[in-house]
Amino acid sequence: MTVPALSPYRLSFLLAVPLAWAVLLMFHPAPDPSDIYGSLRDESTQWLVVHIGTLLFIGLMGAALFLLVSGLPGLAAKVSRVAAGAFVLCYGAAEAILGIAAGVLVRYANVAPENERAGVAAAIQRLWDDMISADLAATVGAVSWSVGIIGAAVALRQAGAPLAVSLLLAVSTIALLHGPPIGPAGLVFFAAAVALLARSAKNTMTPATETG
Repeated sequence: MTVPALSPYRLSFLLAVPLAWAVLLMFHPAPDPSDIYGSLRDESTQWLVVHIGTLLFIGLMGAALFLLVSGLPGLAAKVSRVAAGAFVLCYGAAEAILGIAAGVLVRYANVAPENERAGVAAAIQRLWDDMISADLAATVGAVSWSVGIIGAAVALRQAGAPLAVSLLLAVSTIALLHGPPIGPAGLVFFAAAVALLARSAKNTMTPATETG
């Protein structure tokens, strides 16, 4: 098998999405898990901007993972494509709860009457700590991302990609740790794997296969 070629449009998408998300995540606030309202009340707008953008990028990264293995044969590629959909569904749901819903409640608490603020803060903390609605969805989404990435790493290696591509993809699973610097670093690793894959495909491409 030969290394799969990436069209200019696909390559641009596969590079732009993780790098743009990495930039956004550099502004991700670091909340105190035991005091969500207290640690976010002065950063509620920044928190919401980052998480609304992140919800979009979850969908785009799922598409990027799907495109990365699109057309590749074998079980690993099929597993990766299915896992990409599960990641978008489950991790997106967790993001909507832990990111956007929590951020909206923090903003509400900031303007709520003083006698109501403690109750709203308690509701925010309860939402964050809920293991069914938030943690379960986040865990399933994170596992799906890891399975999808490892599946892609195996499928690309089987297709003839350099070992370094698979290793970089494997390390990129740390992107789900989200906050800087680890989350952005994981996304940079993903982009680096794509760049190396494109370079390898170009170097091994024959005139007969240079059709895009």
